[in-house]
Amino acid sequence: MPVTMVPALDEAQILSDEDYLVLRAKQAFMVDPHAAKAWMLTAKTLYPNNFAVQFEAYNIVKSAKNVREAAKCLETLLQQFQEDAELWNEVEALTRALRSDCPDPEPSFLRAVFAHLSTDAQQQLLQVTADRSKDTMEHCRLLMILLSRFPHAVVKHGPRLVDTLLSAEKHSHFQVANNCYRKLLVCELVPLMGASPVPVELPPRQLYRLMHKMIEYYLSCLTSQDPNEPDPWEKLFLGFRSLATMLNWDIASVFGQPWGREIYWQQILEKHEHLHPSLDPESHEVRQHSYCTGIFFLRCLHEYISSIHSGDHQLLLLESFVMPPSEREAAEPPSKRRKHDETVPLVTVDLVTATSTGNPPSNSSAGVPNSNPSTSSGRDRINSTTSVVTNLTATLRCWTMVNSKEPVQRGVTKLLQLLNVDKWLSLFHQDVQLYRGEVNELVNSLLQMDSPDNQSSNAVPMNSTIVKNLRLASAFFYLRQLPAAVDRALQIVGMLSSLPSGGTLSPNLLKQTHAQRHLHLLSLSRTPVLQYCVHLILSTLQQHFVSQPPGGGATTTELDMCVGNMLVLIQLELGDAEQPMPGALELMSKLVSHIRTRPSFSYPIFTNYIINTDILEEIMHLAIRQENPVVFEIAPPSSTQLTSQRRISTRGVDKGAKEDFKSAMRRQIARSFEPLEPLLIKFLTSEQDYVRRLLWPQAKTYVPRM
Repeated sequence: MPVTMVPALDEAQILSDEDYLVLRAKQAFMVDPHAAKAWMLTAKTLYPNNFAVQFEAYNIVKSAKNVREAAKCLETLLQQFQEDAELWNEVEALTRALRSDCPDPEPSFLRAVFAHLSTDAQQQLLQVTADRSKDTMEHCRLLMILLSRFPHAVVKHGPRLVDTLLSAEKHSHFQVANNCYRKLLVCELVPLMGASPVPVELPPRQLYRLMHKMIEYYLSCLTSQDPNEPDPWEKLFLGFRSLATMLNWDIASVFGQPWGREIYWQQILEKHEHLHPSLDPESHEVRQHSYCTGIFFLRCLHEYISSIHSGDHQLLLLESFVMPPSEREAAEPPSKRRKHDETVPLVTVDLVTATSTGNPPSNSSAGVPNSNPSTSSGRDRINSTTSVVTNLTATLRCWTMVNSKEPVQRGVTKLLQLLNVDKWLSLFHQDVQLYRGEVNELVNSLLQMDSPDNQSSNAVPMNSTIVKNLRLASAFFYLRQLPAAVDRALQIVGMLSSLPSGGTLSPNLLKQTHAQRHLHLLSLSRTPVLQYCVHLILSTLQQHFVSQPPGGGATTTELDMCVGNMLVLIQLELGDAEQPMPGALELMSKLVSHIRTRPSFSYPIFTNYIINTDILEEIMHLAIRQENPVVFEIAPPSSTQLTSQRRISTRGVDKGAKEDFKSAMRRQIARSFEPLEPLLIKFLTSEQDYVRRLLWPQAKTYVPRM
């Protein structure tokens, strides 16, 4: 038989009867649980209104891990002793356990105790605990537990909790939308109100406010790539549907479907077509269409912005180059040509493949997420890049719909202003202007960035300056303000070191197309940007000098300088002799033919910058042919020659000059394995005068065409 320890006589005499029974129960618990239970049953029966007795009974069954008995004891305590501080310490521990997923024994036991409380006791515990809490966030979290466990309570407590969270966020002065109060409001409370079995009544004004808060929050998660919100768009759509349902918007059902851009587009377009353009912008019908269209547009816009940042380098939409149609196509009857809307520009983009350049450059200033190559496969990046054109056209299509009816346009514009998505819209609006041919407007807005009023004391990021100059060069080229376009291209070359190295030559800069215009999504890395600038300068020089008829305004010196410049630049596009860029061989052939028809050719810096074997072989052939050889002056005096001595040339019958010429050609051929890009960058930075002096001085200042 177990031995039960008996308190000493003196100790027993100073204890009250209740405390004595409790003490005997405690002492018996370690050696004889049954005896302890008997002592406590006696104490509870004799003293039902004594907190110490009832609380000790709870502790004993809790120590014994008896969930059911502990729940009964706790429920009794909640009914009779709500003001006791010791009880509320235990209740706070229980509510902390409810808010966590901690697998430790103590929290797990307390969660089990709560689950065994009666429904009324659970609600009472949570409600009273929330009301007693002095911390606002603690109060809100406890009410959220209450509402999540008892959906019918949402009607009563939901509206009050909305007010509390909105007020708490306002007075906490958070600078970002992704904060604790906003997260609780839009991620937990809004879905609960939407799923409430009884409709929750909120004023329309407050529902619109909740919409703004919710959209702002999830957009913030998108731009900051919050790992705790892996699929912000899905949650945004579900939350939006909840609020739209509370507003009795019939179009809200669209947002309950799995995302499919065409499915959403068709349903929203159908609503748009039946919307009368004279409706009041504040009317129920216009408001619901403005919000639904605005949310759909934002997702399309985000997909486009994300896709131009999803590869190793950002993509930028620029005016590109159109190859003249072949003679066969030009002679082909229009009826036999492939049907195509010539007013719609051709848009091209290069496939992005995995590279060894490491992580992509940060674009945090653009306010858009980056896709890290280390966390996505090469196939994912290729798919993302090839879909960028589809994303662009889909976003343009939606934007056109938005602006087709003034009430909707005003509503969507107001929504976008409230959401502060200026960084996304600024980039997209420039693309819209370029795509639609509204290039004067684009140039005027870009030139305003150059004005002193828009220059801060802090330096503008170099990459932003390159992007702006690329846009301007592209726009000037479209407007045939070619000297201004070349001027911007030369500025860009001087800043190439700030771009990430790498990238490959694009085969898509020059396309043969029935469309009137060709736009290209250029990768913002050193090689493609250099190629774009080089081809722009080549196109300008070709249009203004090589194509001039005999007796044109250009002097012989200017023509030689122009052809020499083009021979230097075309080396980049000739590239690999087995696979030159489209049009490169044709252009080189035209340049060689031009030299062949002339008695002489002078380009003093030829030996500094021309190392392409094909070009050198053509020059050698023209110089040594038997009939009508071309006289070349293509190098300055060597370091061993005096300035008064001859230049390296083939003029006259001077055998020494011819030997010097041959030696110079052999030295050039020996340099054919030198990297071209540094050589061309040096040419376009160190020898700018050879390009600039061919421009019209009066045309360097852009005058918009009206």
